[in-house]
Amino acid sequence: MTTLFLLFFAVCCRGQSANDFSYQNIGKELHYLEDKTATMSLDDVKNLSDASFTRGSHDILNFGNTASAWWIKLSYTAQQDLPLYLIIDAPNIEYIDAYATDNKGRAVVFKTGCFRTTQPDVFVRNNFMIDLPVDSKIEKKTIYLRLKTNNILLAPIKLATAESVINGQEFKHGIEYIYIGLLIGLLLFNLFLFVSVRDITYLYYVLYVLTLSSYLLIYIRGYGFIFGDELRIFLNQYPHVLLSFSVIASLVFCNRFLHLKRRAPKMLGIFYVIGGAGIILFFVSALGFKHTATVIAQMLTVTVAVVAWIAGVIAYKNGHRPAKYYILAWFFIWVTVAIVTLSLGGVIPSSEFTIQLVPIGSTLELLLLSFALGDRYKTIIRAEQKVRDENLFLVRTQNQRLEEKVDERTLQLNSTIKQMESSNAVKNRLFSIIAHDLRSPLNSLLGILSLSDMQLLTPQELQELLEENKKTIKSVNNTLDNLLYWAQSQMEGLVTRKDSFELKPVFDELLLLYLPLIKQKGIHLEQLVTDNGVITADRNQISLVLRNLIDNAIKFTPSDGRIWFTLQAISEGVRFSVENEAEGHLDIDMERMNGNEMAIATPGTRNEQGVGLGLLLCKEYIKNNGGTFLIDRKENKVRFSFLLPSKH
Repeated sequence: MTTLFLLFFAVCCRGQSANDFSYQNIGKELHYLEDKTATMSLDDVKNLSDASFTRGSHDILNFGNTASAWWIKLSYTAQQDLPLYLIIDAPNIEYIDAYATDNKGRAVVFKTGCFRTTQPDVFVRNNFMIDLPVDSKIEKKTIYLRLKTNNILLAPIKLATAESVINGQEFKHGIEYIYIGLLIGLLLFNLFLFVSVRDITYLYYVLYVLTLSSYLLIYIRGYGFIFGDELRIFLNQYPHVLLSFSVIASLVFCNRFLHLKRRAPKMLGIFYVIGGAGIILFFVSALGFKHTATVIAQMLTVTVAVVAWIAGVIAYKNGHRPAKYYILAWFFIWVTVAIVTLSLGGVIPSSEFTIQLVPIGSTLELLLLSFALGDRYKTIIRAEQKVRDENLFLVRTQNQRLEEKVDERTLQLNSTIKQMESSNAVKNRLFSIIAHDLRSPLNSLLGILSLSDMQLLTPQELQELLEENKKTIKSVNNTLDNLLYWAQSQMEGLVTRKDSFELKPVFDELLLLYLPLIKQKGIHLEQLVTDNGVITADRNQISLVLRNLIDNAIKFTPSDGRIWFTLQAISEGVRFSVENEAEGHLDIDMERMNGNEMAIATPGTRNEQGVGLGLLLCKEYIKNNGGTFLIDRKENKVRFSFLLPSKH
């Protein structure tokens, strides 16, 4: 496409002689004068000398923003029977009067312009083409043109044959059709995107494309003729209304695209001022002040391009990466508008290049802005994808945490269920003990005391009966103590009140209570005390532990057996152990005894009864006092030991 543009500019910028009749501008072959009052007639102009006219210095005559009428004299050599066309290749000249002569020397007048309806022998398209009378011989002819507009007056004038018109316009229209197709494509594509993604930025862009394209094609390039004479004339009366809409749409789009409030807040005030100028342009143009509207339009187009470009640079520096195509687009249109403005101001010569530069440059600007929108959308998609990935990661992490938490709670629940099952088993067993093992000896004692005649028993028989029940009562008393301690720990929670005391005196005091039973079974005691260790613990709890261990050792030691008591002060604290001989056939479940469940009650060597609760209390109390409790068996010996921390 760029190659076509360069070729187009190279071809169209080449000048020609008035007698070449090719499709080229002949501004340098023309002579012109200014009618400031716009009151001169054709006769007045003809009566002027040649010195009153100025010869054109450029291929395209540029009279600037003027309200004057301009007379142009065109001289050429007519060819016999050769049809010629006088072409004023500009679509927005308001009034065009062409004065020529036919083959009989009679005056012929052609009246056309963007404010006039189509006349015979005048073709109104995006230019004005006058079908000149065909001459019957070769002769020198002169045509006078009167041009009048209340706007910028550019006069690209051509004198061409039908063949050269067709060849010249074919290439020119091909270029125009390319950018018209691009504009329509951009409009429809981004409208589809707006409907699809519901992003209001695309709607603002579509409005900008629609208003700018309408201004460029209808007014600048003159394609308003496709709507008919009436609408064409109406649109040419208020052309800058479309431009005012385009200015406002561009500002709204830029604000939305750049996020000015966050990326370039200082530019917002300038945007509001320019928007106000766009509103002023609307009213000035709508009220018919075309000359003033043209001045405002020229200033606005340059200002909008520069300010929009500066805002894009600031936003890009502040981290808005999609602005890179935006900056390029507005820089391109800024340069384009600057060149065209200099051309209209006469600083640089007007040519087909400068005439076509506005629509072509605007099309490329809109194309680059579309690229910017695509880059912006890609950035948004990437950001959304990143957020989705992060959310997915968080969900997966949270699910994993929840699964771990569920597993942990499940383990806790299973442990609690097992504890409850164990606790229920203990309670059921204790109720069975209370119902049977405690009631039986008490009923037996009650029966003795209820004998109607105690004198029927001899003293020896009564003594034996009481002695037999004494064992049972002692067992009941020990069991009740354990039950009370266990019940207290279950209902109120085990409260441990530690103090420092010597362990041996407590042990000696308890051992005195069991010496009669030890002597009765003929048990031999051995004590090994290396140091009178001082411990820090709850005295009552440790007393219960010692009592249970001593009672347990006596219960399971056979007659004439041995019991070893050991008290040692070591670096870790104070260690106490009770080791006794056991009968070889005694069935002891060491795994259960070392666990956290209540041991199964086993009758002693003389059928002494127990409930298995004492050992569970020993473990719990030693643990609560910061110690460790161990049970081990070697051959026919069983040892219970605990280690308590010494005084700190």
